Amino acid sequence: MMAEDEPLLRVGEVLNLSKADWVYGDRGLTVRVSDIRYGLDKSDCLVVAILATVMEFGRDGRTLTLNVYKSALTRPGVRAVNGAVP
Repeated sequence: MMAEDEPLLRVGEVLNLSKADWVYGDRGLTVRVSDIRYGLDKSDCLVVAILATVMEFGRDGRTLTLNVYKSALTRPGVRAVNGAVP
């Protein structure tokens, strides 16, 4: 569970996303957040747009822009503990 003052997402965090966790998701992805583009500071926005680096299956280093549902970021197992790859 997240502490009240902990941000929903930080640059450098690793996310283990299922295909339902991101807009137009067609598969699960493990990514490292490179930049937070928009949505984090807007309470009426359902997604956070991020720039991320893919960290799996021979595609390491590929950069993607993703819209991740905020609700996914609060589920256990999505955000890696201490930046470790899940």
